[in-house]
Amino acid sequence: MQRAVRSAVRSAGPPPPGPLSPGSLHFPPPPVHSIAPPLQALPARFFRAAAPVLAADKESLLQLRRRTGLPILQCRDALHRCGGDLAQAEAWLLEQARRQGRSSAPLARERTAREGLVGLLREGPAAVMVELSCETDFVARTSEFQRVVAQAALGAMEMCRRAPPAARACSQHFLQPEELAELGTGPGGGPLSEELALAQGRLGEAVSLRHAAWLRVRPGAGFVSGYAHGGPAAAPGAGPVALGTLGALVACGARGVARGGAREAALEALGRQVAQHVVGFAPRRVGRARERPREGEEEEEEALLAQEFLHAPGRRVGRVLQARGPLRVTGFVRFRCGEEPTADVTSR
Repeated sequence: MQRAVRSAVRSAGPPPPGPLSPGSLHFPPPPVHSIAPPLQALPARFFRAAAPVLAADKESLLQLRRRTGLPILQCRDALHRCGGDLAQAEAWLLEQARRQGRSSAPLARERTAREGLVGLLREGPAAVMVELSCETDFVARTSEFQRVVAQAALGAMEMCRRAPPAARACSQHFLQPEELAELGTGPGGGPLSEELALAQGRLGEAVSLRHAAWLRVRPGAGFVSGYAHGGPAAAPGAGPVALGTLGALVACGARGVARGGAREAALEALGRQVAQHVVGFAPRRVGRARERPREGEEEEEEALLAQEFLHAPGRRVGRVLQARGPLRVTGFVRFRCGEEPTADVTSR
């Protein structure tokens, strides 16, 4: 302050005659010093969250995000760890997702998983059906979840091909827990358990294969029809696998029908209608084709052939099959997500 006073006195020249007054001195305004440091001194974190990303890095980041479906920050971290190598970053991310899925499996099993999808696949005289469960319908609608359902169906069909032929005209088989654990993802594919762990790590929910079964007839003795209800209209990556929340397989006996003819097409369409009926009416057994149930037989409505046909109101399923076929139903399997399956095979 004293230095400022002396400077002001020198610039003012000689003092005027007479006594000095406070108003006769003119002080220059003090210099303004900002308390903010210069921009060069600020740390970089105030301007950006990470190192700048080049255009090539952005393209790799977007590709990695599309390939893995994982969050963008995880993809960025993987690229930095792998020195920008896209293939190595993808492999590292998928392995991390699998590890996370395996580590969370014990806790995931304790959570309720009643949503999911049913996958249905037909091939020749056989058809398979699988049920993959998750916790929310939002996950069930994702392409990642639908892809795993299709892989499970392909793996079940591969196991069905390797199974020894059955002696009966119609046979069914529900895969046991040890068989479910050994299931693959189709011809030349890896274990399905790895894909389940990967999906659980990616989606963050409990993902498990609850049920799988196949139904088949002897070659030349008929065919297996199927129907899946309540699924996505077009599931990318599902291929020939039909998806839904409910599904049914129906074994139909038809002899002496020329392959590829109009008669075979008509019987195939009728068999599909029967599968739709099984999905909607949920029979417990095949039963017999009687016009009316016996008096006092309350459980007769659980028999498929004695129920009123979905596509012909007022007429029993058995009568319709005799008139429009003749077509015989020798077995069926019905799945509904979150419920126990129902199935029956006749000895005829």
